Amino acid sequence: MGNATSCACSAEGPHSERRSMLHACGSTDEPAPTQPVQRRGDEGEEEIICRSPGVSTKQVDSAEFFKEVSERTALVYIERLPANDARSIASTTDGLSSRQSDISSRMRTKAMSMMQTTGLGVLAMLPGNLDKTRLASFREKLRLAGIDTTRWGIGGAKSIEHLFWEAYEQRGCIFTGIHLLGRLKRVTRLVKIRLVAEIYGVDHVLFSRMQFLHDGRTVERKQVPLRKLQWNSRPDEEFGECTEELYDEVCPYVENWQMGCRKTLEERLGLTQAWQAKHLVEDLEAYRYTTEDDVRSAGYPGLTTLYCIHEVSFRVRDPACAGVQVIGLPEGNEFATAEGDFNFHSQQDDDGLAIGTQLNIWAWGRESCTTPPGSGDGTGTHGSRTSGGSPRPSTISRVSRKGRESRILRDGLPPRRVPQPAMALKVTEKMEERMRQDRLRPPSNMLWASMEGMRTDWPRVKRIAAQILDPKYTLHRFNADLSAFPELNLYLLDDRMDDGAGSELMVNTKMSSGRSIGDEYQRTIGAFFAIYWMMRLDIDGKEGFTNGVDDHWKPLSITDEDDIRVSQADKRINFMKNAQWDFFRTLLMNAGLLEEKKSSSFFKSATKIQVNEQRLESLLALTAIHDIMKMNVLLPVVQKEHEPYRGYVAGDTIGDHDHALSYIMEYYPEMLPSFRELEPEEKRGVQLSQCNFCFNHGWFVQAEAPPGAMLSTFKRLVSSAHPGDVAFYFFHWLTDLAGAGGTPLGGAEKFVISFPHSVLSAFLWSIPYLRSLEEHAESHVVETYLTARWEAMFLDPDRYLKVAVMAQSVAPIAIDAFSKLHANDQELLAREMAMTGLADQRYEISPVEGGPAFLVYYGPALLQHCDNPSDMLVALQGLAAVYRAGRRLWPEDPDSHGVTVTLEIGMLKTIEAC
Repeated sequence: MGNATSCACSAEGPHSERRSMLHACGSTDEPAPTQPVQRRGDEGEEEIICRSPGVSTKQVDSAEFFKEVSERTALVYIERLPANDARSIASTTDGLSSRQSDISSRMRTKAMSMMQTTGLGVLAMLPGNLDKTRLASFREKLRLAGIDTTRWGIGGAKSIEHLFWEAYEQRGCIFTGIHLLGRLKRVTRLVKIRLVAEIYGVDHVLFSRMQFLHDGRTVERKQVPLRKLQWNSRPDEEFGECTEELYDEVCPYVENWQMGCRKTLEERLGLTQAWQAKHLVEDLEAYRYTTEDDVRSAGYPGLTTLYCIHEVSFRVRDPACAGVQVIGLPEGNEFATAEGDFNFHSQQDDDGLAIGTQLNIWAWGRESCTTPPGSGDGTGTHGSRTSGGSPRPSTISRVSRKGRESRILRDGLPPRRVPQPAMALKVTEKMEERMRQDRLRPPSNMLWASMEGMRTDWPRVKRIAAQILDPKYTLHRFNADLSAFPELNLYLLDDRMDDGAGSELMVNTKMSSGRSIGDEYQRTIGAFFAIYWMMRLDIDGKEGFTNGVDDHWKPLSITDEDDIRVSQADKRINFMKNAQWDFFRTLLMNAGLLEEKKSSSFFKSATKIQVNEQRLESLLALTAIHDIMKMNVLLPVVQKEHEPYRGYVAGDTIGDHDHALSYIMEYYPEMLPSFRELEPEEKRGVQLSQCNFCFNHGWFVQAEAPPGAMLSTFKRLVSSAHPGDVAFYFFHWLTDLAGAGGTPLGGAEKFVISFPHSVLSAFLWSIPYLRSLEEHAESHVVETYLTARWEAMFLDPDRYLKVAVMAQSVAPIAIDAFSKLHANDQELLAREMAMTGLADQRYEISPVEGGPAFLVYYGPALLQHCDNPSDMLVALQGLAAVYRAGRRLWPEDPDSHGVTVTLEIGMLKTIEAC
């Protein structure tokens, strides 16, 4: 690892105050929960020793444990979690997973790349080097302006030194009313970057999920890359009151915001301007300028701030390009950046770290990652794991899209998005008016306000269910009938109105001209359309699902690969020909959405397919509400009487959108009109599908995890589920993913165009085996699935079986390379992969005693990148080294047969040899 090697651990529990990486690695007044020590071994080999209370000391020499990643990995991050922590780790197939799985391991170790970026460069400064005379004068100015700074620098608040540095060294803010008692205001202008990349066919956004700051604080939240624009004027110049110029989109006193965009990507992520020009394209239509006034940041108690924010979106041109591996693509790996002279050893020095240095851990996520007001300081609470929030801003944000009317086209065609419903603007205006009212109603004031008085138009919903198999019931009519669900209006709100935590929400007023009106709305309508097409497979569903519709909402029939009406016509033709339509139909029957009705007469008997209308109404209601909690402003706060709730305590905002909706369903169903009026049995099925099935489908398909970690929770729920519940869950997951492209009028483009056909087939093929969990043990289901899928390829399935399934399309290469491994490595892999992680279960083919079992995260990705025998051999040798090192950390123990430990090897798959 060399001098760049670092190790960090967080405090136990997601709701304790998380101890910073710096404290974990340096001297503190209290012993850190895990204390990493670096030393030289007896043979001159570097060793990493992690000591933790109640855990025996483990030693791993880096020559063995980090053999393949020593030159690429700069950060080893050890995170201690309670056994019941509900948070999950992103999978190699996170974009394909129906739900992320809970991890039972109490510790996870992450090895990731860490780039040294310029950050604020020479502007970073040790607190002791600040001009003490000017600092004292600044302190006095704040006192005379009525600002009490006695609470600054403690309890998570920033120090007065930090504000002084921000104003006078960074030039990131100015002050107005500095000589007017009670009128002092900080003004800062930000550039926020939304960086989007398609990962496994699903759009993901880059965000920093954890920031380690110079003062020892650790902030855990989702924060997109952002940067303060530099002011040309000195902060102590007399501005008096805020003038209109300070609110304007183009301000003469600050640097150009377009240049600020380029600097943000360069300083925060280390991406040169040449790299940006080659790999990124700006989504001009997504640009937005907002002002948020009188925001009271928790970072500087008592000081109000005007935030002027330029929000800009960029898309990665080609996520598969080798040049974008530096930001964790194409698989969406986590990576770290150290800004300025940030290092862990300086925390032990008397001077500490310079203000302006920090370390970020970056991740790719499907959810929208917004940064609330005040978050430019690292002090915002909305979206973080801390409870509480800032007081309400006094004004609604102002938005400008002046001069930004261009849109991104694909293949020269405009995005196939649905227009805004005709009555939506009036409805959302009423919702916004109610939201402005100064009432606080837990657990979500905004959800109460927006849904108050709303009712689902159930006669219209029943009409959908009754007519959906009528050839005359068109998609256009179906789309109009969807207005029966009032929750759909929530997707037309942009989450920027005040929710009591310093964030704001503004109604999106785009009209029916065809311009985009919100990605989540489009995705939800896409899921509805997938239901419509699937139910009508024997009418016009296949054409609509595959090709979308024309300008008159009629399904397109495509036979010519040069058809200019659609993008990528060749892929659509291939999907139409090879899709497993019979499987879709069977899934509909198993889910209880379609039923066979037999009739007979004197002359003959017949079977007719009909709709289970009540079941379909429940699916439509679930689809309407499924993603509403992706609007951050609606997220509920856990109440005292309900704690703990899935790892959250009273006062916490539930950040996981699935868990947030689960909380509302369980304790406040009256807040959801389309859920509260379902029949009790249908409510149970909807809750089960939305909230309880904790299952990562990608793990099962790729044999990535032992049966215990992968299927135990799922089996427990399947065993208690009613007939059809599992198929209902999978059908909902399927339609939700089909609409993920956000282009409803273009058909299920994520499946048809973006998904490799073999991947989709593998997912569909595996579902019947999962349904057998009701009758069979987890290890039996896994073994049966693996054997059935690959039995024709194997002479010795107990050795080759799991390796081949992990390798997927390159399985023959993996089998050949496995046969060339050293006998010790073959034995090691065969034994480790045969552990089930279940105390009372063994594989029949190769029963193995002992544990813990290892879940090797990104193991399949490591093998799937190798397209020739020599590379595959290196990959398998590396995989054996990982298992061997893991076993040194967690020696085999008969009492640990039911335990699973996660080993993440995301960086290994970027090694050039593979």
